[in-house]
Amino acid sequence: MSSQTETVTVAELKDLLAEPAARIELHDAIHDETIRTIEALRNADCQGYDECLRAYEAASANLIELLVTGAYFSNCADHDKAWAHAIRLLANRIPFPGSADGTEINLQHQVTLLAIYAVAFGAAAADRLDPLARIIGTVHAEDDGRVGRVTYLVNCERLKRADEAPIQASLRLWMTLRSITDEFVPKTTEDALFDALLDEIEYLLGVTHGRDTAEGTGPVGYGAIQVLATRVAPDRLVRGNLDLLIAHDAFQSVDEFYICRERYNKRYAAEARV
Repeated sequence: MSSQTETVTVAELKDLLAEPAARIELHDAIHDETIRTIEALRNADCQGYDECLRAYEAASANLIELLVTGAYFSNCADHDKAWAHAIRLLANRIPFPGSADGTEINLQHQVTLLAIYAVAFGAAAADRLDPLARIIGTVHAEDDGRVGRVTYLVNCERLKRADEAPIQASLRLWMTLRSITDEFVPKTTEDALFDALLDEIEYLLGVTHGRDTAEGTGPVGYGAIQVLATRVAPDRLVRGNLDLLIAHDAFQSVDEFYICRERYNKRYAAEARV
């Protein structure tokens, strides 16, 4: 498959996922589509924060849809490795210059963040979190000479306008991701199902930052708004998949998880009161 002339469709991806013998072809298809996306990002003709954000999201739209679909139907480690490979390529093949309007942000890495959330939504909707756990625990990226977990180096708190709060940045993610998750997250009154799932995903990604910040805290997103009404942190996903997260080295132990959760909950509650 040539990454220069062909794109992978969702229908083609589903056919590959349904065929156990197609694991290498699946890997190659996702690899080629990711490289095609990276080249499109590098060659995008845009200026300024808003224009480039729209251009990068358009350039990556097909890959993002493939990742949410793939993570939903993924049923084995070979499938999971393909999505992790795409995230690894996105995170490490794109340089880190400032954006065109002078803010110290690499807007191209908004695509990496979207890709992580696409895998997260597909996996969470299918109630099989293995694809996301693999990414959190095993995918690393380099930033300014430092190598760290990709979800630590690429997150809402870093990829935002200089004058923008992380909650605003996660609302932008909400708007981008909602349309590509319709197949897997049904729309309900006031879209409560989607909101709840986003809250749980953001909470999981936030609390797993603990190991990278000396058992400190991670970025707090859209879910902090919801906790005003419930006073309960949306920790269902992380609690229900703790053994899996430990197995993939997102946490070293149950004790470490409790330390991270306690410190993160304090920040989460503080953000909710702002």
